[in-house]
Formats: sequence, C-alpha cells, structure tokens
Amino acid sequence: MVKTSTYTLQVQEGHLFTITLVANPSTGYQWDLSNPVDARFLSLYANHFVPPPSPARIGQEGHQVMSFQALRRGMTSISLKHCRPWDSGDCGEFVFYVVTIV
Repeated sequence: MVKTSTYTLQVQEGHLFTITLVANPSTGYQWDLSNPVDARFLSLYANHFVPPPSPARIGQEGHQVMSFQALRRGMTSISLKHCRPWDSGDCGEFVFYVVTIV
C-alpha cells in the first residue's frame, strides 16, 4: 500500500520556506516533485540531502530539504513523490501540500 499524506502551509509572500522529509538514498528512493510547481506562485530554490549527524552509520537515514520561494499571494500546491528514479511505477509515498501565500 502506498502512503499518501496531505498538509497545509501558510507562508508570507516573498519569503523562502522549506519542506523537510525523511530520506535514505541508500535505498534507491528519493524525493522529487511529482508535478512542476505553478511558476506564478512558487519557485524551487534548492533541493538537497542532509546526511545524519556524525558518526553516521551505513544506511542511516537523513533528510531531504526542499526550499521554495513564495512569489505572490494566492493558493497553490506542491506534490512530492518518493520513488526510485529508474522505475517510474515504483513509488512508496506521495505527499501533497496545499500552500496559501499571504
């Protein structure tokens, strides 16, 4: 069964905000946008993996951190998928954010 979660965010126009998700690249799964963000409201500013604190153990999970810029007031969404990039049908989780920019 694929896990699906929905969240709501309220962010300030012009501000950067981050979404942090548990990630473990050693499994082959990685977080990515499942749909492009609406360029009228958001831009993806950065997307990087933060490893676990030292001393890290092989296979230990860290965090995927995605930063977005809120461009203008309104409502939009961010859809993320946790998949193996080489296998588009093999997704373990989807996360959906409803974003209100004020």
